[in-house]
Amino acid sequence: MGIARKFKRPVSWLAGRELLASLESTLNYLLNGEKQDSRDWMFAQAITPPHCNDTQQEYWFDYIADTGDGSRAVYNVAYLCMSGLWCKDGKITPGHPISLSQTGEFNQQLPRGEFLFVGGDTAYHAADIAALKERFQTPFNWAYEDIAVTTGEKIDQRPIYGIPANHDYYDALDGFNRQFCRPIVQDIHPLVREQEDLTDPQLGLHGFRREQKSSYVWLNLPFGWRLWGLDSQAGKMDKRQQAFFVSQFCDKLTQDGSLFDENKKREVQETLRNAIPDKLIVATPEPSTVFGKCAASHAAMAELFLRLGLEPGFLHDGRLSHNKCRLDISGDVHHYERYWGNAHENGESGNYASVVAGGGGAFLHPSHTDAGEIKKQSVYPAEMDSHREVTQRILNPWQIFLGGYAWLIGAMVGFITYFAVTVPQSTWSLFKLIPDNLRPDWRSQDFLARIQIALTPPDADATHSGYWIDLIYLLLFVAFLVAWRLMSIPELLKVKYSDSRDIWNRRLATFLIPVVLWLIPLLILILESGESNPSSFLAAILIGLSCVAGLLIFSLIRCYSDILFERSRIRKEIWLDFVPLWVLSGMGIFYMAVGFLHYGIYKTSIMSFDLLVIVVWSLVILGLAAFPFFAPDKLGVAKANVGKFLAIGLWHAILQISIPVCLALYVDWTSWLIICGTAIAITLIAGHLFTSQYFFREFSADVQKKIGQGLLIAWIVTGIVVFFAIMQGELVVVDASRLLMAFLSGAIFGCIWLGWYLAVSLAFNCHNNEAGGGARSEKFRHMVRIKLTEDTLTGYVIGIDAPEKDISKTKICLVDVFTLQAKK
Repeated sequence: MGIARKFKRPVSWLAGRELLASLESTLNYLLNGEKQDSRDWMFAQAITPPHCNDTQQEYWFDYIADTGDGSRAVYNVAYLCMSGLWCKDGKITPGHPISLSQTGEFNQQLPRGEFLFVGGDTAYHAADIAALKERFQTPFNWAYEDIAVTTGEKIDQRPIYGIPANHDYYDALDGFNRQFCRPIVQDIHPLVREQEDLTDPQLGLHGFRREQKSSYVWLNLPFGWRLWGLDSQAGKMDKRQQAFFVSQFCDKLTQDGSLFDENKKREVQETLRNAIPDKLIVATPEPSTVFGKCAASHAAMAELFLRLGLEPGFLHDGRLSHNKCRLDISGDVHHYERYWGNAHENGESGNYASVVAGGGGAFLHPSHTDAGEIKKQSVYPAEMDSHREVTQRILNPWQIFLGGYAWLIGAMVGFITYFAVTVPQSTWSLFKLIPDNLRPDWRSQDFLARIQIALTPPDADATHSGYWIDLIYLLLFVAFLVAWRLMSIPELLKVKYSDSRDIWNRRLATFLIPVVLWLIPLLILILESGESNPSSFLAAILIGLSCVAGLLIFSLIRCYSDILFERSRIRKEIWLDFVPLWVLSGMGIFYMAVGFLHYGIYKTSIMSFDLLVIVVWSLVILGLAAFPFFAPDKLGVAKANVGKFLAIGLWHAILQISIPVCLALYVDWTSWLIICGTAIAITLIAGHLFTSQYFFREFSADVQKKIGQGLLIAWIVTGIVVFFAIMQGELVVVDASRLLMAFLSGAIFGCIWLGWYLAVSLAFNCHNNEAGGGARSEKFRHMVRIKLTEDTLTGYVIGIDAPEKDISKTKICLVDVFTLQAKK
């Protein structure tokens, strides 16, 4: 305990260092995840953990998920996982405190689990060797050492099992394999057996040993209970894994090959339902029910359950066959929710529950996001606590600043935009926000003047006309390519395995010819171009659109090549199948070449800067407006409220671009300090007012709606007030200090406006993930200690409101207890 330790802060999610460092592996997974699937090479075995065959009345194990993030939170959870816990006799009910030792009234034990199960996302941002050592292994080993010192007793090694989720896959399961799979070396001397995980080149933990051989696992537990750990990210499961699970309880379906016979699908599902174990725990990397909403009947999760013979109880209001008992448990969302699991109206205990328990150490996902379709039986933290914790943090610009390099992005946007509207002739002439006499004097020899000369076209004063038809054509072609990908690819997928060559060829023609026909107008425009030239900024736009068109064509190639790859598995390829690849590749290269060779008529410095400005403005305006529709949103709130979230995104973009520029144009440094300080103060005050117990004593859907409306109005008023205050000043001469002000203004207001945007969106049930990542709260961590008996499964959810570096100061409490009743 006396050794100095460096507790790592939570991962920076807002364009932070860890996120950027793992960007390559993340993109590789997103682009090629299914092609580099390593599960198909695994050979799993059913495992019976220790003491399962002992004569006993109850059996205990522990569950955690979403672990390696902030070291303080992980350390606290790890300490619980390796400790026996004590509660007051007869008071095992939610809200009561838990002790780490048997003292006074704390005399009823919740013993340490016989094994620990980790439900995915073992470390962040990518669960590679470095992240696992730093954010998962080290805090666990600290806890092991402290328990040994505190108790003076030796902690025995117990099994650790796990399944991967998306952050484990970002490392292609290499880190997961090293952390959970059985060590390579098995013939270690008995005297050093306990040090196995320290000497083995793989990753290990004090107090735990690794036993599984694959990323999915079947555990035979006492009293006929079974635990399935499914490696089914996004509801996808490879056939080898499916065959493994089915073979454990209905081997005849794998032996005769009928398991994968689509013509016998219903018959197979019926056979599986009748043969499946009666008492089952199913651990998945993603929840079937979360945020008050269950997976759709056609979703991949529901299809997966049916393929394994599992009744999708979450689709039937938690109803399960009376002779079955099942717990569905997962992480992925970083708080605790339980659906169903209560006693029925007749007083009998329920036989099904769906539990989200992702509080193993990662940042807090707000628990007050709720679709309202299914009632949460239990939630931790409470909705008001969640709202207060997250909203106050994201409306604190300093927290946003610490959360990553979002401030730097805002600073660069402010710097580039101010520079664009004041110095280069091409972009200054678009708006003329500042008179020519206040711009750098080209006759002087200072740095800005030389840059202005370099970025001024030779015919700066000429009037340009034409090329608007080119612009309209390219805009229409880009829109067509986006729509065509959405329309044509599904049609090709329908016939990718078609036996009829004629049908396949017709689909290919329908897919290719409409794209090729768009070449005709482009050729006409090239051949009939007049003597006049476009303005430099319009030329840059035309180059950019040509490149976008080329990239979209290459995306069509990627989609088609994937379909062709799948088709080639069962159908022989001929030369005709490759024609779309050849033709589209030529078109993609041709459009990019046309962009640079036909429209790139100005010198490189001008073209490069104009393209940079176009890219930056497009990303800010279009990116921020469209962000809600591409961000992970399990509720689909943005898509159901397109107009609202487009308006919110555009307001965010307008503030992000205009405020830093206007500050640099109109404000002196003293006024700048006052405006920035006032905006920060207003934001902090809003964070406390909209979470105050004085105004909001209870939390409900109606209260949340009022908070959202109030926050939106307050944000609009704040933006207008800041803009009005800025415009009271007078235009200032452009110099280096103005560029510095634009940079600093972008950094400060980037943090301010992003906090407002996330707070407003969260209040409208959107951007839960981004708000949680921005807040980076280590509070409200938890684990689940599960007790099995012949007839029951009881889950004890142990919560830590505020993890401490000194575990003796940590307040531990029981936040939920539920019991599932199996048929006697």
